[in-house]
Amino acid sequence: MTSWIARPREEAHLLNPAFCCLGITAAAVGYQSIAKRGLPLPLAYMILPITLHKPTRELLPRSRRTSLPSWIQDNARVRVLFYERLLSLKPFTSESILFGSRKGWFNLRNDASLVAAWTEAAIQKEYKVLDDEPKECATKALFVGKWLAAAGPPATVMALWGIQP
Repeated sequence: MTSWIARPREEAHLLNPAFCCLGITAAAVGYQSIAKRGLPLPLAYMILPITLHKPTRELLPRSRRTSLPSWIQDNARVRVLFYERLLSLKPFTSESILFGSRKGWFNLRNDASLVAAWTEAAIQKEYKVLDDEPKECATKALFVGKWLAAAGPPATVMALWGIQP
């Protein structure tokens, strides 16, 4: 990771650990609400590439009733360059996970899952201070967490997106 001071201004603003951690925490809260267990770490690395990428974010379904496999089939273009986005955002995800762990937003468990210390109500309260696009990213992260929890085991979810654990 580039030192904080040496980062381009846009990167420092858009990919700061607190904002990215809010998305990952929201996804963990959503995941926990459905799966009743922590967000698996491999899936945590998928949250930013899905929610920060505007074309993908705009294609996300409005309801969890839309299954991930059928949505991927209908929107196959979301898989184009997904792996590359995941790799480019991996350092920011790692930094955000460290930030969240240090700030007590979630705990990293021995089973390699993130258990959020926040509630859905607390996450939604945080949304109120965000501008439109950041608010949309965080809102979609909560949805994506719930959606991935209902989609099956992490290896299946990752395979649908064209990546491997």
